[in-house]
Amino acid sequence: MAEENKVDPQVIKERIGKHLRTADEHTRFQRYEEAIREIEFALDLDPKNNYARSFLERVKLMNKRAHEKEVAHQGTAEMSLEERMALISQHLAVAEEYINKKNYKRALDEVARVYKIDANNFYAQAYSERIDALMLEESAEGAKLLKSAVKQVAEITPQVENKQPPPLPKSGSSLMYRELLRDVWSDGKVTEQEAKELETMRELFGITNEAHQQYEQEIKIEAYLEALRIAWRDNIMTDLEQKALQTMRDKYGITPEEQTIAEKRFDEIKKLSKTRGTILVVDSNRDDLVALGKVLKQRGFTIFMAQKTEDALQILINQKPNIIISEILFPNSQLDGVGFLKKLREHSALRHTPFFFISGIIDKKVLQAAYRLSADHFLSKPIDYELMFSMIDGKLNI
Repeated sequence: MAEENKVDPQVIKERIGKHLRTADEHTRFQRYEEAIREIEFALDLDPKNNYARSFLERVKLMNKRAHEKEVAHQGTAEMSLEERMALISQHLAVAEEYINKKNYKRALDEVARVYKIDANNFYAQAYSERIDALMLEESAEGAKLLKSAVKQVAEITPQVENKQPPPLPKSGSSLMYRELLRDVWSDGKVTEQEAKELETMRELFGITNEAHQQYEQEIKIEAYLEALRIAWRDNIMTDLEQKALQTMRDKYGITPEEQTIAEKRFDEIKKLSKTRGTILVVDSNRDDLVALGKVLKQRGFTIFMAQKTEDALQILINQKPNIIISEILFPNSQLDGVGFLKKLREHSALRHTPFFFISGIIDKKVLQAAYRLSADHFLSKPIDYELMFSMIDGKLNI
């Protein structure tokens, strides 16, 4: 009687596969709760299924990230891709300045801020490794930093020589497979557990060797393309940026062909997105800052943004905007807008940069001080955008 009630193992395997494929489909459309339920059904059938458990953990992580984005209304989740890349570029520019001063701790702090925006940013990782290498080259005076760097390098150095991708069977596609590949490439090495997960997913979703290679190549090209966009954001390629890109090519095994593909795509992007000019916007009110930035972008300008005058000064170390637009009042800064303008007028390279003040508060004495420091224009909030663009066009002779 017990034999009659025994379920065929092949039937169980097919049912598990069906649940996991359904979970993958839910994941594709970001229906993470439904995906989790399907994976749990699969685990009810086979509680020891390690792949299903790993799949479950990944979907739970994706679900957690999605919730965090919904909650973080004031964080980077509400930024567009271009805004995130601008912020990443700013942090890396500041990191480079600290590197040039051999202040590696502060440089790593800036790179850490990039990770908060994009936890798997390949280019930031290249910067991290470059900083590690420089720290290792430091003399005995930097012994404490050296000890920290050695430990860090030991944790992140990839064993590229040992990577041997296993054979791939059928044909098909899976969102989770591409997600797993991205995770694998985020640190440049494949662990034994990750290799097993990749193999299981290929078998489950019928992914061919050709499809695997295509996915892998696209992930590397996309990562390198993003790095190029960040490195060339200010239209200057510094020696450190070149070395960071080389580190990235070496670590992730980017072939000359893949490099060429990424660079061609980057050239196409540049042709399609020629800017009318570069504008730095400084405002402590994030809503006003983002709103003005979006309006300027829609008119074809490249935008850098800062919520503090101190952050704006850091940006200006590596960026030379065509125009600066700044609020006057900064409650959380040591330097207000008038002081910010005074510092710029004392700097030979920025002395003649057109400078517009914006503010919701109009004080005659403040305005007089601003104009004495040669502010070009003043715009009251809410801003008359057409009037603002007329002023910008006049300064840029457009």
